Amino acid sequence: MEHAIKQETAFVGIETGKLLLKAVLRSGGDVLCKVLENDMAGYRWLRSWLQRNDVPVMGLRVCMRLDAPYSETPARMLADMGMLVCDAQPAQLADYLRSQGLPEDAAHGAVVLANYCEDKRPAGWTPPSPAYVELRLWLRRLHAIAGVRKQESARLDVYLRAGQHALHALLRQQIACLDAQIRQHETAILAHVRRHPGLPRPPELAGNYQRIARYSVGASVTGGH
Repeated sequence: MEHAIKQETAFVGIETGKLLLKAVLRSGGDVLCKVLENDMAGYRWLRSWLQRNDVPVMGLRVCMRLDAPYSETPARMLADMGMLVCDAQPAQLADYLRSQGLPEDAAHGAVVLANYCEDKRPAGWTPPSPAYVELRLWLRRLHAIAGVRKQESARLDVYLRAGQHALHALLRQQIACLDAQIRQHETAILAHVRRHPGLPRPPELAGNYQRIARYSVGASVTGGH
């Protein structure tokens, strides 16, 4: 016996920003807009707003640009609420914009994402595993410490040329502490990867992460799916 196919009547497009989310709901021929904070309170408010507009949240198709900054956390939280989060892939979205005669810079707009969601019904996104999320957090922390070390190292010669020997010696001590922290983070990353064999390779391993890249095992994809 064939299963009945769910009839989708509502679609959401979300544009993400550091502080705010811009959501557009297409439902029953209506187009509704809402601006919310990009935090847990905002995600809950979005769910309440949808429910007040008689839109079932479970399985609701929501389109986002997951390559956009500040999109990872809301995508994960909305998926946890039961929504079907869909990643609007840049290449497919670019094709859609051309077919609609829209400029390229419209690709991040919530209205365009909602329209694309309804027209193309992109596949649902699979949230990354907790182990993958933790690995990315470790790598980001390592990157931040390495950035501070680079800045402090640049000041060493300045203090030495200025004859500020006390500051120079103090800064050398601080850099040694940062080096110790970097080694601790690298050791923790290696232990984490060993505990979770087969983790995908996060994008944070690219670029200047040659020292850490050797710790990565498994697939070389950048997603986390």
